Amino acid sequence: MPRTLAAVVLVIHGLVHLMGTSLLWKWGQPGELHYGDVRPEAGSTAAMVVGGAWLIALLLYLVTAALLATGRPAWRPVGLLAALVSTVVLVPSASIAWAGLAVDVAVFVGVAVSVTAVKRSREAVGARSHG
Repeated sequence: MPRTLAAVVLVIHGLVHLMGTSLLWKWGQPGELHYGDVRPEAGSTAAMVVGGAWLIALLLYLVTAALLATGRPAWRPVGLLAALVSTVVLVPSASIAWAGLAVDVAVFVGVAVSVTAVKRSREAVGARSHG
């Protein structure tokens, strides 16, 4: 259940990145977000590039969620990359994106905890086989 819940949160967070792309590419102003809320300036060449990075973060989070939900360990490096890209694109809009940054931090922590748990498990198995 926790893995499924985490995957759902990652999907939702990823989809929120579509809102950023929408703003930056001037597709629309979703909810209470406005073109003036984002940096770089919506519709500019720089915004097109950054909007593409928001879209990449969306795709990476969707892949991470699928890998996590199916129990594949590849969720860790993909999730790490997703959180990194997400953090980079969210920082300029931190005043409106604090919740997204919190999810990114949770992903960084989750990956670290998971990697540490796997390492300890392998060390314990190794110690038993040599002991």
